[in-house]
Amino acid sequence: MHLRADQKLFLSYLAVIAAVVVALTLGVGSMLRRHLTGMVADDMSRELALVRTLEERNPQLDADSLADWLGHITGRRITIIAPTGVVRGDSEKDGPALAAMENHGNRPEVRAAIRGRMGEAVRVSSTIGTEYLYLAIPASTGMIIRVSVPLREVNRAVTRVQRGIFGVGVIALVLTGLLSFGFSRVVTHPLRQITQAARAMSAGDLTQRARTRGRDELAEMADSLNLLAGELQRRLGQLEGERAEMQTLIDAMSEGVIAVDPQGRVRRANPAARKMFSLAADPRGISPEEVARRQAYLEMVGRVLAGDAVPATELTVDGRSLLATAQPLPPGGAVMVFLDVSQLRRLEDVRRDFVANASHELKTPLTNIRGYSETLLDPDLPPELRTRFAGTVKDNAERLQRIVDDLLDLSRLESGGWRVQPEIVSVAEIAEDAWSAFGDAAARKHAHFGVDVPHDAEFVWADPAALRQILSNLFSNALRYIADEGEISVTARPAAGPTAEAGRRRAEAPAEAPAAPGGPRPWVTIEVQDTGAGIPSAHLPRIFERFYRADAARSREEGGTGLGLAIVKHMVEGHGGTVCAESQLGRGTTIRFTLPTPHDPDPSGDESTSRISAEARFAA
Repeated sequence: MHLRADQKLFLSYLAVIAAVVVALTLGVGSMLRRHLTGMVADDMSRELALVRTLEERNPQLDADSLADWLGHITGRRITIIAPTGVVRGDSEKDGPALAAMENHGNRPEVRAAIRGRMGEAVRVSSTIGTEYLYLAIPASTGMIIRVSVPLREVNRAVTRVQRGIFGVGVIALVLTGLLSFGFSRVVTHPLRQITQAARAMSAGDLTQRARTRGRDELAEMADSLNLLAGELQRRLGQLEGERAEMQTLIDAMSEGVIAVDPQGRVRRANPAARKMFSLAADPRGISPEEVARRQAYLEMVGRVLAGDAVPATELTVDGRSLLATAQPLPPGGAVMVFLDVSQLRRLEDVRRDFVANASHELKTPLTNIRGYSETLLDPDLPPELRTRFAGTVKDNAERLQRIVDDLLDLSRLESGGWRVQPEIVSVAEIAEDAWSAFGDAAARKHAHFGVDVPHDAEFVWADPAALRQILSNLFSNALRYIADEGEISVTARPAAGPTAEAGRRRAEAPAEAPAAPGGPRPWVTIEVQDTGAGIPSAHLPRIFERFYRADAARSREEGGTGLGLAIVKHMVEGHGGTVCAESQLGRGTTIRFTLPTPHDPDPSGDESTSRISAEARFAA
């Protein structure tokens, strides 16, 4: 049973007082008994001396008669015992009863008297069954005279005194109990307050304080507890702030972080890790197999839970390349960090492809230039061959120059060296201007060119030089693939906006997009159509990649660099628009792109100050 401190204190007081009352009752009774018994023994010793004198002066009487006579005179029980212990006379026993009395030689007082001195003993009589005080002395006749007195009165007196003391003690116990109860409540009240405050603090309420008065030990303990609570509150606040800061940092990391317990179950996963592994918003408690059913991942979890630190290891999960490291935690469990290197691997592949393609594209004209140049060094070469070979060297040098120029343009576009400088331009005028550079090539193929731009789609908000290069690249590709008498046309029409995918990319762009005063613009869709051989559908998704050709042999034969459509794509997206291609084999190809239009076609406004950063362009 659980007792409170005041109850323990109260019961302790009661136990002490009860022990004092019991000890006092027993002690006083024992002392009183000894005193009264001593007084009776003194009286009996005087009477015993008188009895011995009378016994010695009446030797003619037999022992039993003498015992009866002496008992009658003294009022005491007189017993005369032979030295052998046989009872010869007793004032309270006669005849057969006297003869039946047992031998008294083993009685302590009789043994003492036989040895010549007075014997004394207190015991319950075996013949009468009453407690007696016995005194025995030897007589001159050789007999032992014993006087005995019952102690009933002494016991009654002691009992009365003990009862009186016990009654007083009970009253004192009740009064003292009441006083001790109040005293214990008063004494333990500050302790109860301290306990309540400590219980509230242990439950998490560190604002609770123990309130006590005085300067005793309990007050000092309360002050110490209050100081402890204040310090704990400050430390916990500091730790909570650090924990929140650490959690925010972990959640803001682009690397995925997963903490697991000693069984491999997830304790915590930051948003990046949940996205990488397609986990629920609260993945706590899920097993390693539920995180990723990949043998490499499960082996890494097994290693780190066995206590081994796992160095950087590349995993493939759901098509992503993840660079993973893991460290065991001292209390058990582990923490794993995952870095998504899919983009890096893709860029490495692009870089390798670019280097390979660029090297291949540069090798062909360089080989031709070198071969024909070595031939031109022959002094016996006929003039007409010299002239033809020199022209071939010139053509390959120009092709090499075009490749280098396109590479430089593409590098400038991707590195941010080129910025859109938009203004209000006419689509028809730019198209006519760009086509004028292809007059000779168009004449050789008798190509037909047309521009169909309605008034509501005539003006766009674009960089004129960029639009001219976009159309020039598209015209160059179209002329390369159309047959004689082929047709190339430029059309434009108003549009609600770019595709949803382009809108998503622009929303993710970290920098500004091109805009004219007045807010959002409508858009214009511009199409360049030709009646060429067309492009197989399998090649359409990749024609805007660098150095990609649907018909590589024909493109190289006619001097194509394979970079024109990649440049077109970057420039269109730099304006915030989109570009796509449609084609049917034998019926031609259509390249379609979108550009924004100005709200106000008045070119007097300060429109030329708008810019788009390279970051916004590439994000789009």
